[in-house]
Amino acid sequence: MTAQITEPKIIERGPYHVVGAYAICKGDDEPWGEASQELGRRKAEVLNRESDTLLAFLYRPHRDDPSIPEKVRSCFMGVEVTDLDHVPEGMAATRFTGGRYVTVECKGDTENEAAMGVGDAIQKLEKWIETNGYREGDACFCFSHENTDAPPFVQHVYVKLEQTA
Repeated sequence: MTAQITEPKIIERGPYHVVGAYAICKGDDEPWGEASQELGRRKAEVLNRESDTLLAFLYRPHRDDPSIPEKVRSCFMGVEVTDLDHVPEGMAATRFTGGRYVTVECKGDTENEAAMGVGDAIQKLEKWIETNGYREGDACFCFSHENTDAPPFVQHVYVKLEQTA
């Protein structure tokens, strides 16, 4: 079975502050498992979590650490926090601006099924954005909740919206 993807809806949201771990991509490989394992190992060190959300996104570490070359991309797994004042040593931190986002849910009978729907959800949102007179903003990520009864398993996909000129 494939993931079920809900219809897009627009929400307003304040900024996100995220602390976590990332794994650098090598070629076309996206090392989500490495980033997830590192976050799992260190997650208990993050004492100012905002909620039970786990966020995942492709990441350009140069954005938050100019010593890393601009061309480097990575897979980032993190948790939402109240602020970035208490980042544990050696963990990465980033933020997403607040504003208007378009979102869909990917629902599946297994975690893998829901996760496999994320790529299709992003494509659906990209088409929706173009059709509805927006352009993609500075954020695209998915998140799930740790403390939910499942199935269904759900991945929430968010894309920041900007008005076209």
